[in-house]
Amino acid sequence: MRENTLAKILGESIACRRKSAGITQENFATILGINPETLSRMEKGHFSPKMGRLPDIAGALNCSVADLFRGADVRSSDRASTIAELLKPLHNDVQDTIVEIITLLIKVIRK
Repeated sequence: MRENTLAKILGESIACRRKSAGITQENFATILGINPETLSRMEKGHFSPKMGRLPDIAGALNCSVADLFRGADVRSSDRASTIAELLKPLHNDVQDTIVEIITLLIKVIRK
């Protein structure tokens, strides 16, 4: 993967997650202790954040560092998190049954 491609993926992911969280660029730059112009350039993919900054960025966006590399579509991970939260209070056997039902539904929908 080329460096500029990685910078673009990270930048888009950071921008999308920041916007989804309802945080302005100015506020997020303040949280990170950087200049808003620097954040803007980072989100546009002009450069990648330093490796040491990734945990701070991920923490401020309530995601893992790995999530930042998965691209800008946070809706899928949000849905997965919602499903996981709904399953948590249920007994393991019930959780397994629901996962089986979802798997079958997906197979039917894909046909």
